[in-house]
Amino acid sequence: MTRPGRWLVWACCGTLVLAGGLAVAPAADPLGYPASVGDEPADREPFVIPEQLRPRGGVDPARAPPFEDADPDHRLSWFEEPFGPSPCDRNLVDPAWMGPGEYAYHKSPGQCWCTRDHTRMFRMGYMGTLWSSTELLLWATSGDTIPPLATASPAGGAGIIGQPGTTILFGGGDAPGTMRPGGRFTVGVWFDPRQLDGIEASYLELALASPGVSVGNAAGTILARPYVDAVTGLPAALVVPFPGAVPADPALLAQSIQAGETSLFNGAELLLRHSLVCDTFHRRYLVGGYRYFGLIDRLAVAQNNVISTGSPGGYPQLTVGSVDQFNVVNQFHGGEFGLIERWWHHRWGFQATGKVGFGGTGIGSSVTGLTTATQTVLNADGTTTATLVSSTPGGVLAQPTNSGNRWSSVFAAVGEVGVAVDYGILPQLRCSVGYTCIWWSQVARAGEQVDATVNPTQFPPGTLSGPAQPAFQLQTTDFWAQGLTLGLEYVF
Repeated sequence: MTRPGRWLVWACCGTLVLAGGLAVAPAADPLGYPASVGDEPADREPFVIPEQLRPRGGVDPARAPPFEDADPDHRLSWFEEPFGPSPCDRNLVDPAWMGPGEYAYHKSPGQCWCTRDHTRMFRMGYMGTLWSSTELLLWATSGDTIPPLATASPAGGAGIIGQPGTTILFGGGDAPGTMRPGGRFTVGVWFDPRQLDGIEASYLELALASPGVSVGNAAGTILARPYVDAVTGLPAALVVPFPGAVPADPALLAQSIQAGETSLFNGAELLLRHSLVCDTFHRRYLVGGYRYFGLIDRLAVAQNNVISTGSPGGYPQLTVGSVDQFNVVNQFHGGEFGLIERWWHHRWGFQATGKVGFGGTGIGSSVTGLTTATQTVLNADGTTTATLVSSTPGGVLAQPTNSGNRWSSVFAAVGEVGVAVDYGILPQLRCSVGYTCIWWSQVARAGEQVDATVNPTQFPPGTLSGPAQPAFQLQTTDFWAQGLTLGLEYVF
């Protein structure tokens, strides 16, 4: 008999059996599933799929080897449902073939007995052990220590800290960390449907933090760059160009200062999970693997001064600009281990995480400074032409004595603790809210690499005479990031 004819016979037989009301004796599930694993209502008979209507085989040969071997033509592929639909999903709930979160969801009160759910039993076996989570982070990070980098003083003042009327525009102590958003994405694979052991990879990144100021001098205001004189040991400040250095009307002096620090923090993990406790609704995982953290700081100060070198208010004009840049790149590479505890009760879940890692922090630092002078002239046709007059290494706090690129490494430890509460929206989809704190023992911050003591003899175009300052000496501190997490976890 041809295959279409054989299917017709089966359909007719099935129809006659059902129409005649013939009693079909319950048979063992070919996949090993019980008829029902929950307490059904006393007045309701357990639903049993007639043997004639059950599909042959399944995606897991270990659960149905006779059918796999005896009838390979009916073996379902990884891209098909492992068995046919049932009007009562609870007949198919099996803690040996799903994670505790899904099982707790199905066993929670209020579940409909005869409403088909989108559970793992109705999904392809190939994806049955894959899971992913996405978290929205709202975290604060530790601040940096930045010396005074820009000041303002009334006309006639010199911008020196401590003098009457002088105010600090940027820097001057501990700069508080900023609250910023971020994200963390995790993907993992369980080695078995019960979610006992698995492997996962994750990546997190916080948005770029960029506190700073950009100011221009108002009428009667002088902007300056403060420092400590290495020769006298007294506070001083630099106004570029020096007052009286070129003939001009001081009222026409136009100044601007831009100062700011940007910070980027990210991290990644590759971890193995091994179950130490595997109760029905409780897991204790031992985790271990590789951990990476990255922290990039960039601190920059730029000052521009425009003054007329001809008739007051006219051309030619001289623009003198100075730039200081302090950059540091921190990278942690090391091993990590820890514990993850997770409990489920009905649709609710709770997780506590504790991890610690040891390794090395590689620190790359870069200090550069530059002073330029550009002259602008007015052409006969009314246009202007700018010509670079000079370009000299060294700004104000970044001089040849501390400029350059450097690399070093130090031993470091990292740690992470966190708690989260989650709720099952669907059998496979859970939302969560929690708190996480990350600590890093050894990092370099850009602000702490600034030496505010300067020998003024080397200000461009001068030549160093006396103490070789500012000097570079690597300074390290710890770093933390902490805050709220809002997440979604999906089990395929």
